[in-house]
Amino acid sequence: MGQMPVPTYLPPVLRPQLSPQQAAQFTRDRVLHSAGIAGAERADPWDPSRDVARPSMPDFIVDAQGTPGPHLCRSVGEAVSRAVRYAQATGRRRRIYIEIAPGRYEGLVYVPRLLVQGTNVPITLYARSADPTDTCLHANIDAEMPGAEYARHFGPQMADVAPEIKEIFQCIAARDKITTAHASVLRIEGDGCQIFGLTIQNTYNADRPQGDEAPGTHAGRFQQSTGQHQAVALLVAGADRVHGANLHLKSHQDTLYLQSPGPFSTVRSYFEACLIEGDVDFIFGQATSFFHRCEVKSLGARAPHAWATAPSTNLRTRYGLVFDDCDFTHDGKGNARKGTFSLGRQWFEGVRATPYGQAPVSGYTCDLDSQSAYAPPKGTISAATLEAVGKCVIVNSRIGAHINRAAPWDEWNGGRFDTDGTYHPGAWSARYRPVQCTAGDMQRLLGPWQRAQEIDLSDIDPAMVFLGEFNNRALADPAV
Repeated sequence: MGQMPVPTYLPPVLRPQLSPQQAAQFTRDRVLHSAGIAGAERADPWDPSRDVARPSMPDFIVDAQGTPGPHLCRSVGEAVSRAVRYAQATGRRRRIYIEIAPGRYEGLVYVPRLLVQGTNVPITLYARSADPTDTCLHANIDAEMPGAEYARHFGPQMADVAPEIKEIFQCIAARDKITTAHASVLRIEGDGCQIFGLTIQNTYNADRPQGDEAPGTHAGRFQQSTGQHQAVALLVAGADRVHGANLHLKSHQDTLYLQSPGPFSTVRSYFEACLIEGDVDFIFGQATSFFHRCEVKSLGARAPHAWATAPSTNLRTRYGLVFDDCDFTHDGKGNARKGTFSLGRQWFEGVRATPYGQAPVSGYTCDLDSQSAYAPPKGTISAATLEAVGKCVIVNSRIGAHINRAAPWDEWNGGRFDTDGTYHPGAWSARYRPVQCTAGDMQRLLGPWQRAQEIDLSDIDPAMVFLGEFNNRALADPAV
């Protein structure tokens, strides 16, 4: 296989820093100001702090030890289902509050889009205890799970849920494999949803048998170090104005998935004082999301390399993942102390054939088309994939020594960077994309190809920020 060309495809700056003027554009109010069609968003100022008061009396209470009654439920899924039916039966159009008593609650929780007389009815899930370790929603579910296994395992809890929830369940169960977009413990589709004070944990242990191994071969014995391990704790499935606070989100790969309703649309989430942990791409997706005073913890026992983020933000969506006053930490295990982990890599979402690099495949082509596909040597790339550039900005934060300080951003299916920034090209991949810090990097690397494909990006400012930092410092870390 061939190698990537070294000088042409390196970004001009390995650790891009924003100017004070640029950093001033990444405040919470600016990031959360707009939503809608990417590049043509509507002004919709959102202040998450305005609607966080707990009610004097919740609409429903979840308590596994309590006696079921008109307002008391044994599971969180049951409470959400009853809330949906209650709103529809009574015409309730105000926010519905569900209080959750301390305990461990196993099973899936799906919060659907709830419309009553054309009005969106938001739902709040909040823990009674102030300590999120007291109240845990958990399940064992992964992207490689066959739909039939999903139906068998979770069907009993979905037997008598509201139709809106049953429809989500049946669509997932009908799939051959459920995929990452459906492998979550908590799934949020309803705009304005709030989740406070909970631990949400996907307990999948990367132990699904691979290839021809019999089911259960590895169960409970050891974690596999290879294979697909996507297992989502929290999925924001296209919902806008989702607010999470005082949460612990736990998994390994793909812990928090922030999904837009479509590839050319912008929705927003806000997370405050949360702990989010994992190892591979564990904060990822297309949506605009602001993180304030959160801890982003990389786990080192399983993965030889870990990426904290994997944004796939659309080119015309102004903001991707923005972290302010956050701590990027590690668990001190395995590989986490080596200074070779990354802040992130830009998810080249849906790519099958790349316009980047020099392919060693005779006759290789990659042309713009409606779908992304590759039948060697001919490939196509869709506009949605091409424009999934990935944006992430980190400001006023503290970054641990497990992160490669010279080159904290990594390529997608490419080479690697030493801790001093030295670049080692990798074997060519049909899914390759180099680090791109600004729109100017993209235009520089793809200019001739874009012109040949008659792609017009003249409306894009070359100075548009994809990746950047401002006013960050090293985290005091005595373990390293």
